[in-house]
Amino acid sequence: MRRLILALMLPAACLSVHAEQTGRISGKVLNKAGEPIPGSKVTLKRTDRNWFKELTPDKKGHFLQVGLEPKEFEFTVKAEGFVDYKEIIKIPLADVLVRNITLLTPAEARAAGPVAGGTQAVPDDPGAALDAEGREAFNASIPLYNDGNYEEALPHIEKAYKTLSEALSILKDEAAKAELAPEILKIERVLGICLAQAGAKKEDGEPYLLKALERNPKDERVIAGLIETSKAKQDAAAEQKYLAMLEAIQGPNPDVIYNKGVEAFNAGKTKEAKAHFLKALEIDPKYAKAHYLLGMVEYANMNLKGTKQHFLQYLELAPAGDKAGEIKEMLKDPSLKNIK
Repeated sequence: MRRLILALMLPAACLSVHAEQTGRISGKVLNKAGEPIPGSKVTLKRTDRNWFKELTPDKKGHFLQVGLEPKEFEFTVKAEGFVDYKEIIKIPLADVLVRNITLLTPAEARAAGPVAGGTQAVPDDPGAALDAEGREAFNASIPLYNDGNYEEALPHIEKAYKTLSEALSILKDEAAKAELAPEILKIERVLGICLAQAGAKKEDGEPYLLKALERNPKDERVIAGLIETSKAKQDAAAEQKYLAMLEAIQGPNPDVIYNKGVEAFNAGKTKEAKAHFLKALEIDPKYAKAHYLLGMVEYANMNLKGTKQHFLQYLELAPAGDKAGEIKEMLKDPSLKNIK
């Protein structure tokens, strides 16, 4: 009886010893958003002999393989539309190795750089390096552009536009091309604005701005750029057209109206200038500079009471303004001082 019991116990003992000689691997395969990837495959391949095992993750992205010898394996994860993940792993003895893998698209892999532990090598693509170079140039321009430093931003923008346009023409990865195309349109808009504001020939920005305006007819910065290109071309009709577009979006602009008054005043057209300055004050009653030039218009027309009124209003609004000293000196003149 004792021999029979021993014999019955041996298989269980042997099984226990065998279980301790193997390990297992488990994990999950997800995309960057944390979602399972349909159709993904996990492959385990021995590095010391010709043996491999292919696993298909379940609907939640989980996979498991038991009974693996504690050896080195080439661990590969693949899915259509994603960059392959590859790593050399060592299965632990009588334990589980956990590998949770996030597969990246080619564009995500380029942005992420090296992956810790394994590799997700982006397929050789002659446009990839240009893509990275162009994006780097654009990123360098952004703080300058946002600060209104168009002159310093311009060389970076020009490089980004040229480099990324070339990258788009030679990229092999269709997903990367689809992602890059709208980015180039954004850069094209910024290039037009920078050229219009700080280019050696401001009118060079016009073709880019016109395309940007077609995409968004209410883009105020683009319209402001087109006002500058129109001035550079001395195209008064186009300038008025874009000024009207900007006014329709923003409402009447006292600066624009004041500048028209200045032009009329400098041309000796005091009546026209007065109308512009009064209009600017209708929009912004605190527009001190308009009061100064209205005072000068009235002085030229020998309306000394009107001159003094506007000068005093300027001093009330801008006691430390650029013209305050000049006005104070003029008001000392008896012809104005004695006006009630």
